[in-house]
Amino acid sequence: MKINFIGIGAQKCASTWVHRVLSDHPEVAVLPGKEIDFFSYYYNFGYEWYERHVGEIDPVKMIGEVSPSYFSDTDTPERVFLYNPNMRIVLSLRDPIERAYSNHLHEVRLGHVTGQNLEFENGLMNNPMYLVQSSYAQQLVRWLAVFPRNQILVIFQEDIRDDPLGQALNLYRFLGISEDYQSWFLEKKINESLVIKNTRIDYFLKRLGKLGRSIGASEIVETTKKSDLVRRLRRKYNQIDLRQVIPPMRDDTKIHLQNMLADDMRELSLQLGREDLPWPSWKALHNKAK
Repeated sequence: MKINFIGIGAQKCASTWVHRVLSDHPEVAVLPGKEIDFFSYYYNFGYEWYERHVGEIDPVKMIGEVSPSYFSDTDTPERVFLYNPNMRIVLSLRDPIERAYSNHLHEVRLGHVTGQNLEFENGLMNNPMYLVQSSYAQQLVRWLAVFPRNQILVIFQEDIRDDPLGQALNLYRFLGISEDYQSWFLEKKINESLVIKNTRIDYFLKRLGKLGRSIGASEIVETTKKSDLVRRLRRKYNQIDLRQVIPPMRDDTKIHLQNMLADDMRELSLQLGREDLPWPSWKALHNKAK
């Protein structure tokens, strides 16, 4: 069975929520792990390599994966259409300026930004993709040129925050799967700015989980990972919040980005047929116009 839905990002825009809310639905098979990146980075590996990630599964209605690299990759829309013209596409977005700041935290966490100057403004000058990946209309137009609008579901991280159940039902409805199921992950919150204090401890825990799966204790491993107690212990003893280390975005930088992204936000509202977007940046844009 062909893969028939994908989550395409955008990066740092609730793609983990989409992945996890779908991964335990009984009518869905989500490819193991997140970010297969086939259509963006590994296209030359071929369809067989891609579909081998599915493995042995019980019959389900939908098979899919989530790779945030797809949204901004220029070649991906046509590659996806060539593979499956009926592909259902889930796009999650958030306030583009907050997304850019979160992008910076992600780069710091990965070790791509180092040294004494970890301020967002330094990262913005160093990495043009902060702005490119927040220019949503610029990316979406390529997808709309290939796929009909009704095959693309756009959801907002802000709506997920305010109404996770409603957005999950919206997602289930779009994929044509049962709306009676409620994911264990629905009310969980992800702190995307957490970084590991001690990588040796983290490596040991991951190796322990891998060992457990290898001896047939996958269910125990997953139950343990989902435990609120384990999460709290990891957060208290082996994680640090980067937002407590990296200064917030300066006000003048925020105004500069609002001006830079104003036309793109207006175009996005036209693409989506919406007069409003649930973002502080959108409200600031309209307040400025008054």
